[in-house]
Amino acid sequence: MSKVNILWMYDDLLDLYGDWGNLLAVTKGLDAMGISWEIDHKSLGDQPDFSRYQMVYIGPGKARSLAEAAKDLAGKKQAVLDAVESGVVFLATGNSRLLFGKSFTDAGGQQIPGIGLFDYTGEETGNVFISDVLAHPVFAPETASYGFINRTAHIHGNDRDPLFTVVKGAGDGETAGESHEGNLYRNFFGTWQLGPLLVKNPEILKELLRRLVGEEYRDWNTTAEELALKLTLNEIQ
Repeated sequence: MSKVNILWMYDDLLDLYGDWGNLLAVTKGLDAMGISWEIDHKSLGDQPDFSRYQMVYIGPGKARSLAEAAKDLAGKKQAVLDAVESGVVFLATGNSRLLFGKSFTDAGGQQIPGIGLFDYTGEETGNVFISDVLAHPVFAPETASYGFINRTAHIHGNDRDPLFTVVKGAGDGETAGESHEGNLYRNFFGTWQLGPLLVKNPEILKELLRRLVGEEYRDWNTTAEELALKLTLNEIQ
């Protein structure tokens, strides 16, 4: 792989809580492996060729911005679905997950179509919901992870392809005790968790990079990141 091409969709609309730090973590890992990379920025009205990218990132945004992104992404539905099925790595954080269900209802009651990668529906409630989350990613059930949820929407009917098994905090609904959160389908990672997730959880970053670069993957020193996660988990637990 001579270079990893990364597409950052709606960077001007959907970028809250410093979640673009997920891309910083990805590029830092690629640098550590000696793999070059390039990030393209695309937004409303653009027509990216998804087939030329190895990774697509979409972050969280305000409800009004998300609605605009949803209307735009609808015109790219088949291209996005084809990219997911072909194995392109996707990372969707926060409320950008709503773009990938069947539909979601905005605060005014308008139903906005998603691209239908998953069967769930979403609902914008306007009520702020906050929770720390301790969980185990399904690809490494022995590994503990930490995340933070801050949202005003929730998802109904997400009953397949979970990304996390939740130990403490909320899953995809709004009550504690729900056992699953997020989605992992092929190489699509979707989660409510903010923060950014990959900076806090080196094993999740490494799994994403394994899928991204395949046989060119090489481990690198993440001792500092692992210590930071351990300290956080000890405080929350």
